[in-house]
Amino acid sequence: MNFDTSRLENFRYRPDVDGLRALAVIPVIFFHAALGFPGGFVGVDIFFVISGYLITTIIAKDIVRGDFRMKGFWERRIRRILPAAAFMTLCVLVGAAFILLPHQYEDLGKSAVSQTFMVSNFYFWQQDGYFAAPSDFELLLHTWSLAVEEQFYLLFPLLLVFLSKRGSTKVILGTVLLFALSLVWSIYGVFSHPAATFYLLPARTWELLLGSIIAIVPIRLPASRMILNLLSWTGLALIIFSFSQYSVSTPFPGLAALPPVLGAGLLILANRDSLTTPGKLLSLPPVVFIGKISYSLYLWHWPLLVFGKHLSVQETPVETKWILVVASFLMGYLSWRFVEGPFRSKTLLKTRTQAFKLFYVTTITVALAGTVVYKMEGIPGRFSQEAQAIAAVANEEMILDDTREIRKTGELPLLAPPHDEKRPLSVLIWGDSHAQMMLPVLQEICNDRKVDVHYSVRAAHPPILDTNRFPDRPDVAGFNDAVFGFVKKHDIKKIVLIARWSKYCVPDPGSGKVAITDRDGSDTHPTEVFESHLRKMVDTLQKLGIKTWIVRQIPYQKRSPVELIFHAHRLGRDLDTLSHTTEEAKAYHTTVNDILDRLPGKHVTILDPIPYFDLKNGRTRIHIEGIPIYFDEDHLTARGSKILRPLFDPLFDELEKP
Repeated sequence: MNFDTSRLENFRYRPDVDGLRALAVIPVIFFHAALGFPGGFVGVDIFFVISGYLITTIIAKDIVRGDFRMKGFWERRIRRILPAAAFMTLCVLVGAAFILLPHQYEDLGKSAVSQTFMVSNFYFWQQDGYFAAPSDFELLLHTWSLAVEEQFYLLFPLLLVFLSKRGSTKVILGTVLLFALSLVWSIYGVFSHPAATFYLLPARTWELLLGSIIAIVPIRLPASRMILNLLSWTGLALIIFSFSQYSVSTPFPGLAALPPVLGAGLLILANRDSLTTPGKLLSLPPVVFIGKISYSLYLWHWPLLVFGKHLSVQETPVETKWILVVASFLMGYLSWRFVEGPFRSKTLLKTRTQAFKLFYVTTITVALAGTVVYKMEGIPGRFSQEAQAIAAVANEEMILDDTREIRKTGELPLLAPPHDEKRPLSVLIWGDSHAQMMLPVLQEICNDRKVDVHYSVRAAHPPILDTNRFPDRPDVAGFNDAVFGFVKKHDIKKIVLIARWSKYCVPDPGSGKVAITDRDGSDTHPTEVFESHLRKMVDTLQKLGIKTWIVRQIPYQKRSPVELIFHAHRLGRDLDTLSHTTEEAKAYHTTVNDILDRLPGKHVTILDPIPYFDLKNGRTRIHIEGIPIYFDEDHLTARGSKILRPLFDPLFDELEKP
């Protein structure tokens, strides 16, 4: 099987492909702005197919002519990608200096460095996940897809050159084999390693290679206009289906990526020789124009939307979103007209040597700027002392370490150092990081009452026996077994369970992280696992004569109170109007609270902290005298935990009874 050399040699500019770029980028923007297209994120996958097709066509054409050179290839990539991306990154670093909190600016410095060295997909892979709420505030999150393409551009040409020396048949077979392996990995990895599968090249290679296959495999299509139109309409329908029917809860990429990727491939293939009706629609001048500026448009839309989120109270107003979308088109055009275009057309930097000098200088400049921001810890001196004091709350750490060592030692610590006048109680505080954040007020009560209790805390480990969190945390059951062994060994008679219950009860569509599984990781729905195993655990404790208290969750804030108060302080906003209402806080926990209310009542007491956060205006408390009492969306500071003293004092009255 040989290349279709005549098609490669006669390759021409295709306006329909630029139109396909427009079809890809517009849903991405509207998805990110939350203005429609719940599956708009698949536009990135369409870009991958287009990139694979065009790049492979260019390389294969040069190989056939015998004049392919890596330097020439990379010169074109530098002119195409680098100037606009570097300009955007530097502008973001400057703009963020006036907006971001120090820890956020520090993180931006890290991501800027990773973007400069084409590894931002690895950086964000280690963060919360593309669909997680914290990622919504990462100004350079969108550069992960650029990194994937750049890594492909680095490796695939080398493979093509290597295989081409052994004949075009080997090139085609090698490309198809690599396509199949990557697709299999994507299908498997979307469930076993979802974050890595989303961000990293191995699980995305097949999407680019589908374009490569269309470019080099001599695929013969029927000459029938009706069949070509049918193929083209089918491709368009697959893409529109993905845009409209997918959502952040869709496991992706894997099999779910097939419809948009195949749809893009069909549109490219069916319009290869002459335009079908969808191809003509994609070739309309306004559509083609958006396709031409799509790269710069993609670069700019996300930072503008994220800046809007940072400066908004809770949700960005719809009117503001539309303004930011319009601004994205304006900035995309300006970037295309005055940055991207002049470098691509060689109006600027006419020689290859100059292009590579630009690469070195730009890389060093952006990397140095990001490193300075990172090493100077986000340059806190940008703000007043009052603003710095607010921002510093975000860096607060837990006062007591977790108790993971119990699996080695078999023992759990007391809440405060034992003294002669203290008397230990047969009590255990058991929970995740929400329990850990309440230890300061519990420790204070122990010291005042001259009593002490044992505690076991570990982040993201629900205090529910026989449960795990596959595949992320398969060690939960073993940890809880060790804690339960301590309970039986020391004849503990009273247990207080504290956790972010909704994290385990309801799957999080944003982060893609698993809620809860049974010990063996079966496919049972997390809500069912949560209720059945919590009920079973309560029954087990009851049979051992153990009385149990369960503390409901504190009010969850969708936005970090530190950031809300930081910006409100600078802009003169009323701090008591920033948080969620008490009713919203209750509604957020409805599912888990209903389950807790159905637990057997004789040996279980439910405690509710929400009333202690209720302000007179119906909103939840997030500050004391202007200082945040949360250090993120749902964890209290040590000072913040003290407002729960009225909740825990009556509890200790019960705990101290024989």
